[in-house]
Amino acid sequence: MHANEPSRFRPAHFLAEHAHPEADVPLDLVILNQPIHNFHVFARVWKHAEYRICADGGANRLYDMFEGPLEDRRQDYLPHSIHGDLDSLRDDVRAYYESHGVDVSQDHDQESTDFGKTMQKIASRRSSTSEREVVVLGTLGGRVDQGLGLLHEIFREELKDPLLRLWLISEASVSFILEQGLNIVEGLKSSGLFTKNMGLVPIYGPAVITTSGLEWDVKDWDTQMGTRVSSSNHVISDEVQVNTTAPILFTIERNSITSSSGPGNRRKGT
Repeated sequence: MHANEPSRFRPAHFLAEHAHPEADVPLDLVILNQPIHNFHVFARVWKHAEYRICADGGANRLYDMFEGPLEDRRQDYLPHSIHGDLDSLRDDVRAYYESHGVDVSQDHDQESTDFGKTMQKIASRRSSTSEREVVVLGTLGGRVDQGLGLLHEIFREELKDPLLRLWLISEASVSFILEQGLNIVEGLKSSGLFTKNMGLVPIYGPAVITTSGLEWDVKDWDTQMGTRVSSSNHVISDEVQVNTTAPILFTIERNSITSSSGPGNRRKGT
């Protein structure tokens, strides 16, 4: 990675029907204890994830998704691990996954959330000198404090590890943090996976941004919560560029996906 080169983001890669030949950064999947709203989106990410982990009660959500007509597919979606303080994991769910060889481990640390615990477990599996991508399957549509807390934790994890990229898949959107400097987000129109609706939200502090590829581009534009925020912009180009003086949240609405299978990829200066 080179400090003066742009950061490239390709959110379509982990949602595509098939793996992209350039998607060579390993992908992990974290399933939180929140509703899984779209099976087909879930299945696409799952297919291309190298390692899949449920954060405590996330295993309940995974198990319950296969009630009814999908029940015969439950054995096709066994996570590698269930990890957390395990205060939410149901006994029937634990028994099912343990009987199918899933590792269930407990961390009693009261200073970290189940998401933080799963990120520590993921970090313990990989080299500290290699790039890694993690898709977080969660929601921003429930309690406000939990949604803001999740965005805080995503930022904290990336601050701890500059080689880590986190992607949040919520009910309708994909969200990720743009780094200080020049960021290039690719494949937004050609993939057919996203609508035009997007936002740049300075939830991590004030920033000055310059953009291209948006309906309402800005130049040397001060943005800060409580003042000006580009929260309802539109993508008009396949590639969007954002130059920012500080980290900023990029979020874009997904089109509906009705068939399953696909990984995210981010490279520096490629």
